[in-house]
Amino acid sequence: MDHAGSDIEESVARRAADTAIKFTLRASLRLCALLPQRLVHFLASCVGRLVWRLNIAARRITECNIAIAFPERPLAEQRCLAKASFLQLFRSVADLGSSWLWPAERVLGRFSSVVGDEHLHSLIAENRGVILLVPHLGNWEVIGTYLAARYPVTTLYKEIKLAAIDDVIHRARQRHGNTLVPANKSGVRALMSALKSRELVVILPDQIPARESGEFAPFFGEPALTMTLVTKLINRFGSRAVSAYAKHQPDNSYELVFRPVDEEIYSPDPSTALAALNKSVEQCVLDCPEQYRWEYKRYKFLPDFSRRESY
Repeated sequence: MDHAGSDIEESVARRAADTAIKFTLRASLRLCALLPQRLVHFLASCVGRLVWRLNIAARRITECNIAIAFPERPLAEQRCLAKASFLQLFRSVADLGSSWLWPAERVLGRFSSVVGDEHLHSLIAENRGVILLVPHLGNWEVIGTYLAARYPVTTLYKEIKLAAIDDVIHRARQRHGNTLVPANKSGVRALMSALKSRELVVILPDQIPARESGEFAPFFGEPALTMTLVTKLINRFGSRAVSAYAKHQPDNSYELVFRPVDEEIYSPDPSTALAALNKSVEQCVLDCPEQYRWEYKRYKFLPDFSRRESY
């Protein structure tokens, strides 16, 4: 009886914690959505500068990744890029309120320009199914809103371990018609079904996959565990691929950029195709490296699957 009572208390406590987390997250998002965006970005920058001084793990990982990716750059230049990226991270977090809560029309109004959309249009016209590669660059959250207003879109989504936060994010990302599918077998089946129907699917290609779902390929010259899903889908369905990212602009608007992928991504050789996948991401990152999520543990595993000690 005591054990049963303890289980009930734990269940109630978990539900209360989930409710508190959801309330706090939603309240923060609403506040960021309601306040003038220039003020939101100013406050985010202030917080970012303060946190930078604390030298937390995210800063150390950012500096480590940039040193790995750009070893030829002077240390001062690496540090400058790391700080700019760190501040951009806080701006991106502050932008979640407007990205997730504003009406679709208002979100679309923040696109000041669209560059290279002819690459996407031409691939869609081939009627072979299109895989849109969206790296962790700029504000990838608004790309789904842009696409869903024009095409049926299925997006692979890596679930957040904390259920309360995952629920908020999942609902927000599906608000404007984007179909989210989990990064598991059922989600992959949904992607395959969409490609069979000659539709558009979105994958974030620089996420670290499970060991059985990835192989090592160079990313800025350093081996990085890379998902094989994209190249396997291309080979199986003859689908085409194109990259996309939404660049933050100084006036708080976005420039949406579509960029052709490295043609070797279509190679039947897995190693060649994976290297081309990462090259395609690199080409996007080099356009605005300060807007890339360098605090992500992209080089977490070494080729022998030991963990990188500098993280």
